Amino acid sequence: MSDTSEKYLKRAEDFSYDLKRIGPEDFSLLIPLMKDCFGMDADIEYFRWKFTQNPAGSFIGFIAVDGFTNEVGGYYGVIPQVFELNGETRTIYQSCDTMTHSSHRRRGLFRKLAMRCYEELENENKFFVIGFGGGQSTPGFIKFGWKRIFDFRYYFRPALLCRLSRASKSEREQVLVTTAETALNSGLDITRPGLVAKAKGARNAEQIKWRLSNPYHKYLVIRIKDEPKSYIIFYVDKDKLVIFDIHFYEKKSGKILMRFLNDEVINKGFKGIIAFCQENALDSRLLKSLGFISNPFRYGPLNERVPFILFSADDEMDKYLSPSDWLVTTFDHDSL
Repeated sequence: MSDTSEKYLKRAEDFSYDLKRIGPEDFSLLIPLMKDCFGMDADIEYFRWKFTQNPAGSFIGFIAVDGFTNEVGGYYGVIPQVFELNGETRTIYQSCDTMTHSSHRRRGLFRKLAMRCYEELENENKFFVIGFGGGQSTPGFIKFGWKRIFDFRYYFRPALLCRLSRASKSEREQVLVTTAETALNSGLDITRPGLVAKAKGARNAEQIKWRLSNPYHKYLVIRIKDEPKSYIIFYVDKDKLVIFDIHFYEKKSGKILMRFLNDEVINKGFKGIIAFCQENALDSRLLKSLGFISNPFRYGPLNERVPFILFSADDEMDKYLSPSDWLVTTFDHDSL
């Protein structure tokens, strides 16, 4: 047997990997993983925005390096978020960008990396983690001890429904369209102080500015010129409009804004409008009242249910196991 064959045989037996905590100088190592796992052409600026510019703090992340090829086989990490838990403002962490390269799967990297990250959080007395589970990752999380609290799901208005409710000329003239940056600079308040729940995402000016500077989306804002407290924040994703945040101070204003979006769909040939919301919660109820629908089946378009999951010490988790304890919005998702 040749030396090369013996090396490959040894590698097949033990799959030796080194787990390393990474910093900003290592972001280039994550680019091939993003492409392989998500088909996403990420760049360094995306990771800088998401992992280091967050006003809540910097990320904690680990990679697994193949001891034989020196390839990066996987990544697991968390980013900090500001939440209100029982009225107390706290920094907790969101699990995100869990990645195992297709050529390094079935070797236990997900578990090894995740446990190493949780160990670090425990050492720093920061072990309270939330996440939006994927179809492949959720079963693994549940095996670790995570709890599934509720589901996020898609709510949508296809173009056919948009066509049935159009804005009049006078209504369109009432609507102001700006970029998110311009809207914030002109005094738009999206802190939504009226949100009430035992556990909810907390918004402050710094967090809002950072969240809306995601380099992968160009956020637009529509609001009524004479009633600026109602607004919809959205972006264009290929052939559809995606609602990022929505709040109506007056029901009449909300209907005008929604009819304006319906016009945008028809006039620009989009397939429709979609939103991603906590099931049976504030925003999903609002959208359903405006004629949004959801797919009730386990097959077909936009049928996915995305579990919202929690992991912490048992006594901490026990305080927040009811779906009614939580009010989580699209704003709280790591990348939408």
